[in-house]
Amino acid sequence: MIAMSDLFRVSLRQVVRQRNYGVVLSIALGITAFIVLAVLGREMRYKIGQDMVLMGGVNVINVIMDDSQYPGQPVREFYPDTIRTLEELPGVSMISRNIRGGIGFLLRSAGERSLNINFIGIDQNYAKIFSLEAVAGRLFTPEDVERRSRVCLLGLEAARNLYGGAREALGKLLFLDREIFEVVGVITGVMLGSQRQDGFLPVSAMVDRNWGSDKITRLYVRAVAWEDVAGLVKIIPAVVRERQSAPYVRLTTQEDQLTRIKFMFMWVESLLWLGITAALLLGGFGIWAGTFAAVRARTREVGLKKAMGGSDTDILAQFLAEALCKAVAGGLLGIMIGLALVETGSWLLDLDFSYGLLLVDSLGSIVFSAVIGVAGGLYPATQASRLDVVTALRFE
Repeated sequence: MIAMSDLFRVSLRQVVRQRNYGVVLSIALGITAFIVLAVLGREMRYKIGQDMVLMGGVNVINVIMDDSQYPGQPVREFYPDTIRTLEELPGVSMISRNIRGGIGFLLRSAGERSLNINFIGIDQNYAKIFSLEAVAGRLFTPEDVERRSRVCLLGLEAARNLYGGAREALGKLLFLDREIFEVVGVITGVMLGSQRQDGFLPVSAMVDRNWGSDKITRLYVRAVAWEDVAGLVKIIPAVVRERQSAPYVRLTTQEDQLTRIKFMFMWVESLLWLGITAALLLGGFGIWAGTFAAVRARTREVGLKKAMGGSDTDILAQFLAEALCKAVAGGLLGIMIGLALVETGSWLLDLDFSYGLLLVDSLGSIVFSAVIGVAGGLYPATQASRLDVVTALRFE
């Protein structure tokens, strides 16, 4: 019986001589893709999901007290305790309070034109939920909402129409129903849409003055990721009704866009896993074919070893060890490339990943590579071990 150390030393020497780099590289690419997708996949989905907010708000849920659509019903509002409970739900990133509907004011522009600007009541989370940014000045702060400050934001188009530009609008005083509000910021964003022509006031200031409504009748709930939307849509109405009377609470989402994005990601992910599987299968078939070629090229060697007392088990172990070395070499190479790509990808995309998950996937990759090597080399190695001594020695 050949010693284990000698077995793998001889097998490695044979692998180097055969130069089956294509097989090793195929397995390495499959393992690399597996590690990157397994380790960074979830973080990349979350990151892309956040970016998808800029393309339609697919993870924003509109929760409305719809009592006004039913004659004779009192107008109900969301209680602070209800909002706090919703904020604590798993999958909820943040919530913005809003007054459904706005109020218009006639303002005089720098060119002495009179423009009707619609004002909406929002809180400090509104800009974060809809990924808005201040092109000049600042956004609302929690203090602005809590202190009911007389400040306002203008959409970019409203600032241009009134004052000619964003910078020019800062610090301007707006006379709204005989009250003075200061423009502290000009905002824009993909999801702002037609509201670029509107103004924004602290929701508390609008409630105090009964502008639009004196109640919080709309919530914008931003889910952590789009996968959380379906679950939250089912849970939110029940949670609201447990805390208060809300017979006509209604939820709306960007369901069509969400469905399309889910469908697209399902296909992209399926194709990625299909590519990984194909690469690993190609490596397995390469080991199978390469081991068969090695057996054919060394048939007389097999016969000679048997004639000198080598057992069938020795012959089987030698060819199986060669196949195993090819597969494990590919797995180790794939792990090294995968580690480099994971580190580079996490740095470039600003992603976090679990080193524990990386370690588990790496160990699993080694085991899986070994399984591929054994599966690909077992049949050819078995055939080599069963060769007849005389036939093998006479083989040309």
